[in-house]
Amino acid sequence: MAQLAQFNNMSTKQFDEAAYSLNYTQTGCYRQGSLPVALASNDTCLPGWHCPNSNDEYPPQYCPPYEVCQVMRSGKATCNPQGLYEPKVCADGHYCPPGGKQELPCPKGTFCPSGSIQPRVCSFGAICAAESVRQIVTIPLGLMIAIDCALAILVAVGFAISKWRKSRPKKYSTLDAGDNPADDIELLRSPSMLGRSASPRLSVSGPNSPIPRPVSTHTRRASGRVDNMDGCADDDEVSLYDDDSRLEADFHTSPDFQRFIRSMSKTIETNSIGLSFDFEGLCFETKKGKKILQDVTGTMPRGSCWGVMGGSGAGKSTFVNVLMGKAHNTGGTIKINGWAKDMSKYKKLIGYVPQDDIVFPELTVRENILQSARIRLPSSWRDKAIQDHVDSLIACLQLSHVQHSRVGDATHPVISGGQRKRVNIGMELAAAPMAIFLDEPTSGLDATSAATIMRLLRAISRLGVTTIAIIHQPREQIFYGFDQLLLLAHGRSVYSGPTEDVQTYFEGMGFAFPQRANPADTLIDIITGDGAQYTLGSRRDTEVRTLIDEWKSKGQFGAHQKHLSVTFDGTMPKRNRRTSNQSINSTAEQEESLRRTMRNRGASWPAQVYYCWKRAMTQQVRNATSFFFEIGVGALAGVIIGLSAFASNGHLFQGVYHEPFILLGSAVDYSSTPQIGLLGAMAIGLAASAPGFWVFGEEKLMYYRETASGHSRSAYYVGKLLSTLVRIAISSLHFTVFLGILATPLISFQMMYAANMMYFWCIYGLASVISMVVKREDGPLLAVLASLVIGVLGGVAPPLSKVKEWHMEWFWRLSPGVWFTEAYFTENVTPLGYLYQLPLASKAVGFTLGQYGLDIAVLFLIGAVYRIIAYFCLIMVHRDKQR
Repeated sequence: MAQLAQFNNMSTKQFDEAAYSLNYTQTGCYRQGSLPVALASNDTCLPGWHCPNSNDEYPPQYCPPYEVCQVMRSGKATCNPQGLYEPKVCADGHYCPPGGKQELPCPKGTFCPSGSIQPRVCSFGAICAAESVRQIVTIPLGLMIAIDCALAILVAVGFAISKWRKSRPKKYSTLDAGDNPADDIELLRSPSMLGRSASPRLSVSGPNSPIPRPVSTHTRRASGRVDNMDGCADDDEVSLYDDDSRLEADFHTSPDFQRFIRSMSKTIETNSIGLSFDFEGLCFETKKGKKILQDVTGTMPRGSCWGVMGGSGAGKSTFVNVLMGKAHNTGGTIKINGWAKDMSKYKKLIGYVPQDDIVFPELTVRENILQSARIRLPSSWRDKAIQDHVDSLIACLQLSHVQHSRVGDATHPVISGGQRKRVNIGMELAAAPMAIFLDEPTSGLDATSAATIMRLLRAISRLGVTTIAIIHQPREQIFYGFDQLLLLAHGRSVYSGPTEDVQTYFEGMGFAFPQRANPADTLIDIITGDGAQYTLGSRRDTEVRTLIDEWKSKGQFGAHQKHLSVTFDGTMPKRNRRTSNQSINSTAEQEESLRRTMRNRGASWPAQVYYCWKRAMTQQVRNATSFFFEIGVGALAGVIIGLSAFASNGHLFQGVYHEPFILLGSAVDYSSTPQIGLLGAMAIGLAASAPGFWVFGEEKLMYYRETASGHSRSAYYVGKLLSTLVRIAISSLHFTVFLGILATPLISFQMMYAANMMYFWCIYGLASVISMVVKREDGPLLAVLASLVIGVLGGVAPPLSKVKEWHMEWFWRLSPGVWFTEAYFTENVTPLGYLYQLPLASKAVGFTLGQYGLDIAVLFLIGAVYRIIAYFCLIMVHRDKQR
C-alpha cells in the first residue's frame, strides 16, 4: 500500500508518463504504456486454455491488444497473448491438459479443434494426420461409392437381361397342359363349372378331347353386303365369315386357349351362379339437375356378351358406371342375381377395362398382367399356377413376343398402341372376373387383334362371365360378335335384345339397311336422328324421341315380338346365344357360395403390401435416371454447403468464454451452425420434394383402377411408403457424406446422417400430401415451394428468440425445420460447453440445447403425421373414382 501511495497525488499526465516509462518485464504487457487488468488473484487457468507463465505470484492478466490483434478478435479469430501472463486458448491441432501449463501437439489418429483439453479420437478409417484440427471421415465415403457401383451394376445387368429377353428365341408358343390334364377336363365337364348341363357350349366327349369351340356366334344374312373394313364381298353361296370361323376354330383348339379356359373355369366356379344384372327404370341425374339416364330397363343374364351402343352423349358410360356401382342411380332398381344389393360388395368379382390404357409404363407386359393376377386371384393359388395362368393369357392375347418389353407411355412408347390395349384388357382377364365391363375394348386395334379380343371375350362368356362392352361404330364382325345389344339415345333405351334381331326390329319400323354398309354405322345414324336416308315407304319420322317411344310401347313391354319371330325366309334360325330373358334368382346356398368366393378372392394384406413394394422398387430401378438425378442433386448440395464452410476448419461456433477470461474473447459467432442447418434443410427440400411428389402423383389413375377392383388401399399405400425408405437412406447418405467431408462439423457422422435422413423423411411426407390434393402438372412446383417454406421456418431468420417475443414459437415448432436446425446446433455446440457460456448462446438464438433425441423423434413424428394426412387424402379425395 505504501508503494501505491506515490500515485495518490499524481495528475493523469504524470501517471501516464510513469506508466509509459515501464517496460513489459514490469507490467507484463507487451504494448508500451499499457497496464494489465488482473483476471484472478491466484494461478487460475480454465480448461482449454494455455497459461505457461502465470503462477500464484504472477496470476493471469489481460493486456490491451495491438491493433492487429484487435482486428483479428473482431473477426472471430484469436491472436497470440498480448502479455507475459495473458492466457491463450489452446491452439488448433494441439491440446492443453488440465492446469494449462502444456500445449501438446495432437498425435496421429486424433484431432484437436481450438480449445481442446485432450485429443479427440478419430472415427475408424478417418484421415487424421498429426496436429489435425478436424477429421475427414472415409468409411461413409467408401460405403457411398460401393452403393453407387452396386446401383450402376444393377442397372447395367437389368438392361442386359432386358436386351437378352427381347433377343432370345421364343420358347413358349404353347404351354404344357399340366401334369394331370384329365383332372382339368373333368373340371370342365362339371356342371358347376360350366353352368347347366344342357348348355352345349363347353361340353367335352372324353378325357383326351380338346375343348371344342363354341358354335359360331353370328349367322350371316344373305344380303350381299360388303364389310367395309375388310373390303371383301360375299355371295349367296359363300359366307363372309368362313375365314373368321376357321380362325375361331384354330383359336379355340390352341393349347394356350384351352389352358387359359381351364384356369378360368377353376376360378369362377360358384355352384352355377355367376353374376346377372336386372335393372328397371334406371335413372341418373347430376347434382345440377341434368338428366343423363332415364327409365332404362333390361336384363343381362349370367354369361351373356353385351354391347352398349349409342351416339356421343347418349349415356353409355354413365349407364355402365351406374351398373358397376361407380355412380349411384337416382332412380330405379338394380338387382344382382335377382336380388337388390349394393354393387360395391362385388368389386372383387368384377373387372373394368377403361378406354384409356391405364398401365404401369415402367413395367413389362408380363409384369403388368402378373401383378393384377397376384393381387386379385384367390389367395389359395400357388405362384406356379398364377404364372401358368398368366402365360396362357398372354399367349391368347398374342403378346408372347413382347411380354418382356416395357409398356411405355404416350411420350415414350415401347410397344404399339394395339398391344397396350391388349395389356389393358389382359390385366382384368388375369383376375378371372365373373363380370367384366369394357369401355371401347377394340378401339385402336387392327382387325386381327380386335377379332382375337372378341373371340376371347365370347369364350369366357361361355364360362358364365357376363361381358358388357361399350362400343362405338364397330366393324361388322365385332358387331355380330355380341350376343345382346343395348342401344341408348338421349339417356333412354331404343333397343335391348339379341344382336341378330336388331336389324329385323328396325326394318319392321320402316328402316332399310343398305346391302353394302356396316349395320353398326347404319344403327348409329338411325338412333342419333340421322336415319332419314334409310326410311322406307311412308316412314318419315326419324326423331329420336319417336324411337324411344316406340321401343317403350312395342319393344320394352313385349309388343315387338312379332318383329323378332321371323326372318326374311319365314323361319327363326337357331343360334347359340344368351337371350335376354329374366335372370333366375339365386338360392341362399348359392349366395353363400358366392360370398365364400368373394372372401377367397385376393391376396392377403401382407402379400399385397409385398407385391406393391416389389412393384414400386422395380419402377424405381427402371426410372434410374430420376433416382440418380435426385441423389446427384443431394450430393451437389452437400458439396456447395460444405465448400461454403470449408475455410472455417470445422470451427462453426464462437461463444463467450467462461469467467474470468471473458475479456480475452473474440466476436461471437452464433449464426454459422444454424445457417448450416438452414441451408441443409433448403437443399434437402430441393432434392427430395419433386421425387417425393412423384411417388403417388404419377399413378393416381392406376390407384383408382386397382382400388375399384378390391385392392387394399392401405396395402397399396404401405407398399409404396416402404419403397421410398431405401431411396431416402441413399439420398441422405450422399448429402451427408459430402457435407461432412467439406464442412467437418463437430457433430458425429451418425448423428448428422440421422438428422438429414429424418428431414428427407419429412420432405417426402409433405410432398405426398401435396400429391394427393393438386394436379400432377402443378404438384412438383408446389412441393418445392412448400419445402422452402418449412425450411425458412427453421428458426434462423428470423431467429427463434425473436419469434418467441412474438409468442409464435408454437407455429414455428410445427415445422420440421426448427427441430432439424436445433439438432444440428445442439450437437455442434454442446461439446464446447467447458469452453463457452452456452446458456448465453441458447438464449440468443432461441434453441434449446441437450435434446437431440427429442429433435429426431419429433422429426420422425412430423413425417409420420404427414403420411397419415396423405393417406386420408388418398382415400377421401375422388372417392367416386375408387368405387
